[in-house]
Amino acid sequence: MKKIKKLILVASLFISILFTIGNVYASSSSISISPSSPTKGKPVTITITVSNVNTVSLTATISGAGTSGKIKLVDASMSGDPKTFSKSLTVTPTSTGTLTVKIDEGSNAVLDAKYVNVLGSRSVTVKAPSSTNTNTNTNTNTNTNNNNNSNSSNSDSSKKEENKSNDNKLSSLTISKGTLSPKFSANTTSYKVDLTSDIETVDIAAKANDSKAKVTGTGKKDLVIGSQTYSVTVVSESGIKKVYSITFNVTEKPTVFTQFGDQKLGILKDVAKIEVPEGYKETTVTLEGEEIRGWKNDKTGLTLVYLADENGHKSFYIYSDGKVANKYELITIAGKKYTLLDIPSDMKEQEGLKADKVKIGDMELDGWSYEDKNHANYAVVYLMNEAGEKNLYSYEKTEGTLQKYVVSEEKKANNTLTYVLAGTTALFALSTLGVYMMYMNFKKKSIATIKDYYDRKGAVTSK
Repeated sequence: MKKIKKLILVASLFISILFTIGNVYASSSSISISPSSPTKGKPVTITITVSNVNTVSLTATISGAGTSGKIKLVDASMSGDPKTFSKSLTVTPTSTGTLTVKIDEGSNAVLDAKYVNVLGSRSVTVKAPSSTNTNTNTNTNTNTNNNNNSNSSNSDSSKKEENKSNDNKLSSLTISKGTLSPKFSANTTSYKVDLTSDIETVDIAAKANDSKAKVTGTGKKDLVIGSQTYSVTVVSESGIKKVYSITFNVTEKPTVFTQFGDQKLGILKDVAKIEVPEGYKETTVTLEGEEIRGWKNDKTGLTLVYLADENGHKSFYIYSDGKVANKYELITIAGKKYTLLDIPSDMKEQEGLKADKVKIGDMELDGWSYEDKNHANYAVVYLMNEAGEKNLYSYEKTEGTLQKYVVSEEKKANNTLTYVLAGTTALFALSTLGVYMMYMNFKKKSIATIKDYYDRKGAVTSK
């Protein structure tokens, strides 16, 4: 019985292992070059194959021996059984040398939620076309002469190949809009150009250093918002290639603006690639009659919009009641993050404090310093904490600590007494004024009554 149980256990483990192995696939890539020994001037077919993957995205680059090209293998499927993807390209070598096929832009083959690298490369040697003797003669001298002539011909051909120029540099590279960075140099092959979205096309012009070299990739190029790279290729007379690349970074140029204090801020619509602050979710807001993208934090209640100032600097701004309230800035004090706020007008006057600039780290804030010189190391600022609470905070400059600003009990008592005295004085004044008015009214009525009495008495006497 025990043996049977052991056999069952072993069989179960074996089946589990087989099941596990059955669900693991070995992802692989292969590069096929046909013919395997190519000849200059004759077509060569290159095939890229990737096996046992659910989805694939890779690019193979072909270079050397006067060839150039790319094989892009892309599939967007994210489900289904692992399968094989394959694609071919035919090129014709224009010179002898080494032809290389390299999967050089990375590949991400997704299999069971894991990334499997299937990078690879392969090289073959491109040979020169072979020469054949078509003239045959039984005469030994003639054959010898033919052989000598053939050797001489081959030697001359080799010399011609050796005499071909290897110069594959540019003498100039220019663009119709913007400025190359860095400045053009024949030995520098990568450049960047910053432009705005009002420029939709750009002309690229280039001139080879050697008149026998061939230049491709020039002319008018379309531009869109974002980053795009265009290449200019130079192939020397001997077939050696050099690639110069220009990356155009195109940013959006605002067409609608909103006023914020004395600043004019441009509304940006292309915000797909910006890094949104933590805790904020996308929403839609209306600014200057335009519906734009915004981000709201349910915890703090703040809503942000992304705008550009007149110098092109882009930042988040706090949006409130259909307009920009203030710039969104965070400050970290003692490991906690606080949002900087503008001080409300009814809070600018604080007893015992005077308006002042408060420096915390590298930032300078509007706040208050103490009138009492004994508190010279302290300042008061107005901030919002991570819970969305707006408070006055007392900042200790030497230790860099922050705590809620609390009005002392003595100040509270003085303030209460002041309010009581003020209220009592006002009440007394009002009471006095009321009594005075009652007195004057009574006096007027009394005089009128007395006058009326004597007027009636005089009328009776005259009768």
